[in-house]
Amino acid sequence: MHIPLNLSFGGTGMRNAKRAVFLALLGMGSLCGPLQAQQDSETLYVNGKIVTLADKSFTSSLGTIAQAMLVRNDKIAAVGSDAAVRRQASPGARVVDLKGRAVLPGLISVHEHPFDWTPVNPYVIKKILTDDLVVTRVLEGSPEEQLKAYPATLQEALGKAKPGQWIYMVFTLGKNYEHSTGGNGGFGQASVSLFGQAGSATAPMITKAQLDTMAPNNPVMLRDVFVQFVLNSRGLEEADKVFPKDVAGQINHENGIGSANPMRWMFSDVIMRDKYPQLKELQRLGLSWWSGYGMTAFASQAYDPANIRIFTELSRSGQMPIRNMWAWNWRENFFNNDEYWVNALLFMEGLGNEFFWNGGARGAETVGRGCSTLEARVKLAETQTNCAYAPGSKNYQTLYQFIKMGGRYALTHTQGDKDVDYILDIIEKASKDAGFTPEQIRAKRHTFDHTVMAPRPDQLKRIKDLGVVLGGDAFEIYQASPGILKAYGEKALEWVVPKKSLIDAQIPSGFEVDRALEGTHLTIFWTMARMIDRKSFDGKVYAPSQKISRELALKTTTTWGASYLMKEDLLGSLEPGKWADFIVVDRDYLTVPESEIQDTRVLMTVVGGKVVHLVPSLAKEIGMKPTGAQVELGGAASRW
Repeated sequence: MHIPLNLSFGGTGMRNAKRAVFLALLGMGSLCGPLQAQQDSETLYVNGKIVTLADKSFTSSLGTIAQAMLVRNDKIAAVGSDAAVRRQASPGARVVDLKGRAVLPGLISVHEHPFDWTPVNPYVIKKILTDDLVVTRVLEGSPEEQLKAYPATLQEALGKAKPGQWIYMVFTLGKNYEHSTGGNGGFGQASVSLFGQAGSATAPMITKAQLDTMAPNNPVMLRDVFVQFVLNSRGLEEADKVFPKDVAGQINHENGIGSANPMRWMFSDVIMRDKYPQLKELQRLGLSWWSGYGMTAFASQAYDPANIRIFTELSRSGQMPIRNMWAWNWRENFFNNDEYWVNALLFMEGLGNEFFWNGGARGAETVGRGCSTLEARVKLAETQTNCAYAPGSKNYQTLYQFIKMGGRYALTHTQGDKDVDYILDIIEKASKDAGFTPEQIRAKRHTFDHTVMAPRPDQLKRIKDLGVVLGGDAFEIYQASPGILKAYGEKALEWVVPKKSLIDAQIPSGFEVDRALEGTHLTIFWTMARMIDRKSFDGKVYAPSQKISRELALKTTTTWGASYLMKEDLLGSLEPGKWADFIVVDRDYLTVPESEIQDTRVLMTVVGGKVVHLVPSLAKEIGMKPTGAQVELGGAASRW
């Protein structure tokens, strides 16, 4: 039975919150059947360079490089030479001549936010958010140019808006993120802070008071393309109508500033709360856009009620273009101290379908930042030094109880080696107290993400023994390295996304972008290249000892990501019996100069045997119609 999730937290909604969320998620048990009814079909890809990734070792060996691949329905049926695979195809199989092009497994990001990034995608915004729906404007240029343009842009938007209608304005950070030098931990601040940062002492250049004066009759939200935002008083009033007190309180009502979770809830559940069909289409297009980067699967927290509802409906109806393993992160300190609820979470682990399934929970609300055994050389802001899981804390106890009951700890930010010590302590103690065997502990594959300033070399054996699978935010190499060097010195640089150390210790770790790429010139391949060259925004190379080869970078974005998603039997390599998730690229990833890897273009993306992204030039060559949001909405791929 389909139970749509459409929570309103005003009035009786607060009393019914747990029941409504539980019933909706419990309904996901019916998702275990087939997702998309597909007709029997075969497609034979020949004359290619098909990189199978059949070798899962911690070496640069990638396994078989094949010429041909047979896709039958949604699975790979055969891989090998042209002659051998042709013999296994039916007479009516469609034949695609790759003309020597490279084929790679679909790329996997183990900590991604498409649900957050789509609302700042200028192409999708232009298509969906028309002025009669939400008066939306996107500013470009340097921070100084955007600051100068913002008053006139807001006045123009107010002239179009009806009384009470939302105005939503996006501030960008540059085509190459050149106007943001701060990573997730805030090391190295953005070049100009326009409307402040939650918990920061930096004076904002755009304030709630200014917005109240300029827009007394319309709710206004100003947002950057990462996670910061500011609301005027009317916007706060609208938030308070929807959010329960513990959620609304995460927005500073004095200055209207918020970030992270309230940012995503504000857009989806407040601004768009009466516009569900448009929100759903906006998010479908956003997922399609990411398929154009070559991403065929990702892991993410489920950020708000709308996220669960939309992805459930898209996956059930066959409209979801890429796969998502999700983890619970909604108001953990409200829900997760209820033993009944935790048991419901445990029941949900693994439930879903081939496009949307549950893979665990964050465990507790607070995330760690800069919680390190190293002493900072400079004074750091309070937002940079939070230890989330210190012994005796509420988070410690909540996570301990969750793991003891058998939960999988997944998709959590952590940015500091001391917090990793605390997390490992909790895993060990909770598992021991529950009577789990070492094999049972490793089978859970607990995770932690970002790997900024963690793990330390002496933590590696412990991580491996516990079977922990890590993420790894490659963008932090680019953004955070200079700031971490300044704050903590050379030693800390070796702990910034330390891929080489993890590989040498034979610890599987996935890949993260964790940034909005929409509206920039950057891609997933550009981000991957930072693991290979370790270059930061200032052009310097940081921690060169942590460089990895292009082959190992590819394993990080494919096979080890599949282990994080608990789907290595179906994802991460091109082998018979696995899902037909792969990409065709415009150059030979294995032989082009390393400096050109970041410029790799994705010509075709196939998910479950279905073409979800196809650029015009290749479409014409193989007799198919161009498809995918990057092509259909006029992105750069529409000209390839």
